[in-house]
Amino acid sequence: MSAHSAASAAASAESDDFADNHDRMERGLRTLRRIEATERPGILDGFQDIAPGFGELIVGFAFGDVCSRPGLELPTRQLVTVAALTALGNAAPQLEFHVRGARNVGCGRRDIVETVLHLSDHAGFPATLEALGVVRTVFAAEAGSARTIGRSEDGPGAKAHDGPTSPTSHGGHGGTGSHDGPGGAGEQVLASVRAIDPALADFLIGNAFGDPDPAAPRGGLDPRTRAIVSVAACTALGTRRPQLMAHVHEILDAGGTRQDAVETVLQMAVYAGVPAAVNGLNAARDVFRTR
Repeated sequence: MSAHSAASAAASAESDDFADNHDRMERGLRTLRRIEATERPGILDGFQDIAPGFGELIVGFAFGDVCSRPGLELPTRQLVTVAALTALGNAAPQLEFHVRGARNVGCGRRDIVETVLHLSDHAGFPATLEALGVVRTVFAAEAGSARTIGRSEDGPGAKAHDGPTSPTSHGGHGGTGSHDGPGGAGEQVLASVRAIDPALADFLIGNAFGDPDPAAPRGGLDPRTRAIVSVAACTALGTRRPQLMAHVHEILDAGGTRQDAVETVLQMAVYAGVPAAVNGLNAARDVFRTR
């Protein structure tokens, strides 16, 4: 190859790279504008003084390459992110951002609260309490805001909550003595939930913290979404392989797809790191081989 041909090939490759980078930035900006509900996302300017270009990297990779992928709807992706950050327990500002983002893209309050509560089994009550405090802050800030008018409280992951909510209406299963005693972690969780959604707190007393009635309908997230957020949490934590595999099975059993599971795990590359996503994909592949 002549020097001229080599130079032309290099210039063409550079042009293709520029086009690819431009496309991923545009995809990322479209997605992030929906999440943040603003024309110019704050991340673009937030680190110019110390790390110029970092905002563009985040937009291009996290939101252009990953969160804009087809296969998982954006509201569910936001619940996946809320689940991961709740489980990790070390990123309250980012959790607050994504709780607001979940609301902006159509997630109902109960979607978000149920996602956080569901993770108490995986992340423990302290992480749940911290996350509920963040959720309560977001909900308090949006109360009375013009942006909340017409916003649905039942998002895409919601399941009809048509069962009784009174703690005495579950056939005697509503005792309050089975959630860590007065002032315990369970009591603190219920107090946090009651400040956000009193009916949901009553429901939890009878079903989550009491002796569950198998015949009682479960409100909140539908089975597919519940399994998806469980996969996100287990992948992010990185030490729950058997549980992760069980929840991948649950996605498929609930009518979800392999792509639902794969996209959930891939998204953890952004929030929990590439090794966590690689290990999660290996676990998912092992499940797929058995079905």
